[in-house]
Amino acid sequence: MSRKKFLLYIFIIASSFSFSQTYEDVLRYNSFSHEGTSRFNSMGGAFGALGGDVSAISINPASSSVFLDSEIAISLNYKNQKINNILNSSKSKSKNDLFSFGGLGAVLVYENKKSKLSVGYNLNILGDFNSSFRLSGNNNNGIDSYFLYYADGIPSEDLLIYEDETTQSVYKYLGNNYGFADQQAFLGYQSYVINQAGEDSNNYISNSSYNNLNQNLEVTRIGNHLKHSVNLGTSFNKNLFAGVNINYHETNFEETKTFQENGYEDDSKVERVLLKENLLALGNGISIQIGTIVKIKQLRLGISYTSPTELKIEEENSQYIESDIREKDGLITYIIDPNTINIYDDYKLTLPSKSLFSLAYIFGKKGLISFDYEVTKFNNSKFDDNNSKDSYLNSLNYSIKNKFAGLSESIRLGGEYRIKNLNLRGGYFSYKGPDSNIDNKINGISAGLGINFGYTDFDFGITKSNNYNQNRMFTRGLTNNYSIEDDTYSFYASFSIKL
Repeated sequence: MSRKKFLLYIFIIASSFSFSQTYEDVLRYNSFSHEGTSRFNSMGGAFGALGGDVSAISINPASSSVFLDSEIAISLNYKNQKINNILNSSKSKSKNDLFSFGGLGAVLVYENKKSKLSVGYNLNILGDFNSSFRLSGNNNNGIDSYFLYYADGIPSEDLLIYEDETTQSVYKYLGNNYGFADQQAFLGYQSYVINQAGEDSNNYISNSSYNNLNQNLEVTRIGNHLKHSVNLGTSFNKNLFAGVNINYHETNFEETKTFQENGYEDDSKVERVLLKENLLALGNGISIQIGTIVKIKQLRLGISYTSPTELKIEEENSQYIESDIREKDGLITYIIDPNTINIYDDYKLTLPSKSLFSLAYIFGKKGLISFDYEVTKFNNSKFDDNNSKDSYLNSLNYSIKNKFAGLSESIRLGGEYRIKNLNLRGGYFSYKGPDSNIDNKINGISAGLGINFGYTDFDFGITKSNNYNQNRMFTRGLTNNYSIEDDTYSFYASFSIKL
């Protein structure tokens, strides 16, 4: 069947040869911080041994059985981000103002003289992907490296556009029959960033000449990792509480990345390149949580365990490239716009289990202090590699096992002091992230206050956090790292009512 005839049967492009999974995916979905109500956040999230707050359900299911009355709560957030980027010693700064829905939770309490039963629901934000930044710097590695990596070994006749074909039809054909690599080679070849190496149709050379390029990268990300917890709790007496959660995980990640470079040598055929990519990734999965809280006079002990989470993720992307090429007739701009959405096969990613140990002390009606210690083995993350039969994913799992943290420890500390119907709060949190190659941490302090009107509460909180991580410019070829240091002030407002 000819390429032209085959195209008559293509309506969408769905590729199983894409290798769309990357090391960065595992870093992204391994969310390792917690957000919740204003009270929860202003005490650093240290609620594992306390309960009595709808957000506490997400870290210890026994929390719902501590409630004395049925309750519903809703929260709103505002975040002010300041992002510092470094690319090859060049620094860039960006700012964002973000408003969002902060969460929702409810607990229904059923109690008689012999027993107590609680049913709860909580929407918890495990990961907030919303951010945008621009960075620029000088580099001796160019976008041609990206295209040369993928083009190696691909016959040049596959990258041509014949008389009865279009850019879109060839791009679709390559994606359906050969996958992502051939599409990248096609973009680089048709934009004249790379060219065939003489008579050898399977090898390529760069049309660029450079020593020190000017590179700019603009990234916009939206989305989050949500955990919906359906809870059942009970108390065996006034001193022992237990609970279980069935958690539904929902991930939504959208990224628009625009890369541009110039600053080539005078003898370079390439003067400028712009590559734009859009990525959409949707995922869902299930995890189970069990937990208990023990009261010993004023002392509270809490333990909870969260099972591994298997996410099923589907992705799609689109691409666009421009290039300014020097030719005999002068500078010509080539625009290669396939106007195509690539839809990839679903893949499965297992996120590791978590164990939480908590301790709290209650100072009568005056206040309390609480401490949480959480342990995660991030190197237990794993792509489904079909029992090691998929060589690409097997190699990716090997990298995860060796580069991710084997034992990641996080702590949360919080306190509350009560003055009649006014509650003053403070906290500290430190989350160790999955990337063991860098100091991948989220550290912060928090404060807040709450006003109790009997059956209603108004709570306000603020946190200051610092998050450091690294990304690669591209996953292949042009793989230079750039750092992201995110300093964020977050403001929270919650309203709760007893039913």
